[in-house]
Amino acid sequence: MALMAIAVMSVAADRINYWYRQQWHVDPTMQDLPPADRSHWPITAVVWSNEIVTVNTATPEGMKPAKISYYTNSIGMKLVRIEPGTFLMGLPDNMTNSVGPSAPRGGGPERAGGPMYLQHRVTLTKPFIIGAFEVTNKQFDMYDTEHRHRRPSYQRGADGDSHPVEPVTWQQAQMFCRWLSEKEGHLYELPTEAQWEYACRAGTTNLTYWGDNVADRTKANIGGPNYDERTHLHWADDGYEYTAPVGSFPPNPWGLYDMIGNAREWVSDWYAPFTSEAVVDPVGPPTGGCRANKGNGWMHPYHRICCAYRDGDAPHDQKDIHGFRVTCVAE
Repeated sequence: MALMAIAVMSVAADRINYWYRQQWHVDPTMQDLPPADRSHWPITAVVWSNEIVTVNTATPEGMKPAKISYYTNSIGMKLVRIEPGTFLMGLPDNMTNSVGPSAPRGGGPERAGGPMYLQHRVTLTKPFIIGAFEVTNKQFDMYDTEHRHRRPSYQRGADGDSHPVEPVTWQQAQMFCRWLSEKEGHLYELPTEAQWEYACRAGTTNLTYWGDNVADRTKANIGGPNYDERTHLHWADDGYEYTAPVGSFPPNPWGLYDMIGNAREWVSDWYAPFTSEAVVDPVGPPTGGCRANKGNGWMHPYHRICCAYRDGDAPHDQKDIHGFRVTCVAE
């Protein structure tokens, strides 16, 4: 009886936590950080190395070789420069309901349904530099030496260092960027949602950067036909039941790995509905209730797999599959 009571309480606590995470609420740890204090930065910024590599990229037309210029920073991160451009962000009306989610419950009727994915034209006028891979456990542990002891059980094997860091809160991701900025003298940040989706699409207009066949398990670490948290049915059909070492699947046409699948990635914006108006260099609304994340994750079912996927979560939600990648100001 005692074991049964514990099990019931555990399920109830999990459901309460899930309900709370879906509310349109405000948490002080989700607020923007103050401007970066550059007084402790190096006088001269760290110089990155650079090499041009030919990689086999996943495109809507199949696998194609591409020459990608990769920078490498002081902690071994590979970075790619992304040039300015214009793209359609979001999804057409006929696809928004199938992808979901719409908005956190409690957000009001104006936040429900299509507006969360309303397709609109976005222009980015400045180049930026983005991580070619998700931040790994090894890289994050350089900032937070205690994180190694908090790794999920499925990342404690011999290759755990090369898996995407998770679970990590939005604020922890921001503080990592501050630490790396102070270490190198380059301004690291989380990408804006627009920067992230632009980089993910990499000039493509399909559901994913490899085309519309979301069921191709050779292209990304995702969950399969259905979301089955109890049995994990089909989760390992791509070779990995949980996270995979970063770069285990082919990159997109711009040489960026795991933009879909593996860890879901925090971005800097507040999570809010889109409008149909064209925008230039958007950074999201000035305030909100939770922060946005992108990229699908290792447990996501097919119907949610797309470059436009977005969701919003609270800062302490470490049960989910949150990781991140960095951007850097292109100087």
